[in-house]
Amino acid sequence: MTLEIGKKAPAFKGQTAEGPVSLNSLKGSNIVLYFYPKDDTPGCTMEACAFRDTLPRFKKMNARVFGVSKDSLAKHEKFAKKYELPFPLISDEDGSICESFGVWVEKSMYGRKYMGIERATYLIDKTGIIRNIWRKVKVPGHAEDVLKSIKNL
Repeated sequence: MTLEIGKKAPAFKGQTAEGPVSLNSLKGSNIVLYFYPKDDTPGCTMEACAFRDTLPRFKKMNARVFGVSKDSLAKHEKFAKKYELPFPLISDEDGSICESFGVWVEKSMYGRKYMGIERATYLIDKTGIIRNIWRKVKVPGHAEDVLKSIKNL
């Protein structure tokens, strides 16, 4: 299934340190679902901190931010505490959320091919419709780009 702007977001269920979360439980809020490869790595830390620093502006626009990776809840809790992340991190250890959003892809580093999470962000509106998609995200300025997109909802 190819996800497109204007189509319904895949129903998902995941676990955060605060408890379970699902697309259905988030209806009525704009949702920023950002996928990242691994807790506590340079690019992922920079991205998480950018969302942390802009979170008050997201909240003013009735937007909830969630980070998603295949890391365990314990790793997420350690990462969130270390960088004072005030938003939930969804643990997708079985990869089902990553698969349904099409971010579990073949990657290549130094000529070696492997499967991993492509850095991507989905903006989902209050009714569960995808309003924007960022693939192969470059971290600098990304949180600001997402904020600008929410203003247009």
